[in-house]
Amino acid sequence: MKIFKWIIIATLSCGFVAGVLTYYPKLVIMSGYSAKIACSCTFIGGLDKETIYAKELNFSPANLVKFEIDTAQQTVTASVFGLQKKTAVYREGLGCALLTELKPKDAYRTNLKLHKTPDDSLLNWFDNRKKPTSSALSTAINKAFTEVDLRSPTKNTRAVVVLHKGKLIGEQYAPEVNQNTPLLGWSMTKSLTSTLIGLLVDRHKLDIESVTEIPEWQNDERSSITWKHLLQMNSGLRWKEDYADLSDAVTMLFNSDAIGQYALSVPAESTPGTLWNYSSGTSNILSSQMRRFFKTKDDYLRFPYDSLFNRIGMYSMLIETDATGAFVGSSYAWATARDWAKIGQLYLQNGVWQGEQIVSENWISFVQEPAAGSEQLYGGHFWINSGGHFPNVPLDAYSMNGFHSQRIMIIPSKDLVIVRLGVTYKRGDFDFNEWYGQVIEAVDKDY
Repeated sequence: MKIFKWIIIATLSCGFVAGVLTYYPKLVIMSGYSAKIACSCTFIGGLDKETIYAKELNFSPANLVKFEIDTAQQTVTASVFGLQKKTAVYREGLGCALLTELKPKDAYRTNLKLHKTPDDSLLNWFDNRKKPTSSALSTAINKAFTEVDLRSPTKNTRAVVVLHKGKLIGEQYAPEVNQNTPLLGWSMTKSLTSTLIGLLVDRHKLDIESVTEIPEWQNDERSSITWKHLLQMNSGLRWKEDYADLSDAVTMLFNSDAIGQYALSVPAESTPGTLWNYSSGTSNILSSQMRRFFKTKDDYLRFPYDSLFNRIGMYSMLIETDATGAFVGSSYAWATARDWAKIGQLYLQNGVWQGEQIVSENWISFVQEPAAGSEQLYGGHFWINSGGHFPNVPLDAYSMNGFHSQRIMIIPSKDLVIVRLGVTYKRGDFDFNEWYGQVIEAVDKDY
């Protein structure tokens, strides 16, 4: 019997050691993710600690993490059972940055006021552009919030905004947020990054067909990568976008001080333009390399606000920077649902806002151009429906998509913009094809 006892103990011990060796390296990612999200939700989104645990971190393995908020230092520190602590720090105007080697005092800060004094006509743009919500549309919108089991919600929709012919015809919010609450767009930020690149193209600062001339790439095969390759996600760079593993994406976002610099360091694995591979690293290469086109860091930081957000009244918009002050162009943009709707409306209007051409029609067309190898799913940092991925949605539709099922669907043939924001943990728990069809049917019927 003693032999069996020792065999069992040895087996359990080996299992424990194997578990530690397997999962311990991942703890830093779990802590990093939680510290960053809790910091941004606290200091940007205005959510309390209980709501963050219940709504943002209530999925495995994030629900193993505990975090503490230091309001005086504006930091959040998270860990798993006290192990692998990670800290994120909030900086006014720049948002939260996750720290790896840097200390909170060393994170980049600025005294710039990036948003100008709001223009009332832009700030209150929706006030004179409202139409009553029909019964059918109200029913369709409400389905985005309806849960099968309230004790175990899966959709977790926070906001829906519907615009038709430039009018606000439908809007609804979850109890914990309202029309003034900034919400994280996750990878919808990629489409903003594309738009900013488009503005540089419109100003003749760069040509997307030209090679990037990134200094670190000049002595190897990466020297042939163009801006277009990066925008269409077929650069040939090695990249693994897997949030359940120690992939390039999670290491970059949750264990790096200089996010764009990390992305720059990955090698090539295929010929540019031949293999489509979705990559948050690509977006951060673009957003960090934009710095090259400005004389000063201040000019770089002002650019999105002066050239885009302030011009269409997106006064709540914030693109967070990493600890070095580079925009995290893949993932970290915050805005109210109404302001997210404005960027969709800008694209629907072919880049025109109140009679002014903000983004060129050429760029609006480019982002809808199918990327080689994407099977007509992806364009220039926008998702496209030309391949009929959503059968209930017209083929001319295209969208901004983000983690946890953030969506801005732009449908030119219906003169329609549909915004949905939330925290849907599992892909498939929100049936977008069905829901879009219901919204479109209601709009066709009543408007």
